[in-house]
Amino acid sequence: MQLPARTRRLSRVAAATAAAAALALGLTACGSDDDGGDTAAASSVAATTSAAAHEDDDDHGDTAPAPTAQSLQSNLEQITNPDVPVDEKVKLIDDGENRRGLLEQLNAALQTYRGITFQVGEVTVDGETATGLTTITSPSGQSAPPMPLTWEHEDGTWRLSDASACVLFGFAQIPCSPA
Repeated sequence: MQLPARTRRLSRVAAATAAAAALALGLTACGSDDDGGDTAAASSVAATTSAAAHEDDDDHGDTAPAPTAQSLQSNLEQITNPDVPVDEKVKLIDDGENRRGLLEQLNAALQTYRGITFQVGEVTVDGETATGLTTITSPSGQSAPPMPLTWEHEDGTWRLSDASACVLFGFAQIPCSPA
């Protein structure tokens, strides 16, 4: 028996939030001794070349085009790049304008904590929600097992979900509760 789409979505959000809490506790002690002088982008590309994507045709015929693992990874890299202005970052997160203050804190924290990398692997699409199994690696090289991060398709763009944005804020020890 297949659960309703809303129930599946809420389950993924709960899983991402729980993973964020565990990951934040596990990696916050892994701070960087970097002096912040690295001028490279905060994130490097470690793309997985095989992304499996499917569309759920049961609910509606007009589903969003499936994003690639690389496009979702690029979204994460832009959000965690301290050189990208907050005005641009609010457009990359679902309901990002309400997270403007947290994005400003994240940009400040990333000035001295550069080198977070992402690897987005398998991507699945369920209507207007894409889930990518994502490995996040700290500047010290420690990484957690792949966790599901989600994106919402809105106005023709895949935006990081609010719950998954809270995962990123947790890395910077910025308190965030999904809306």
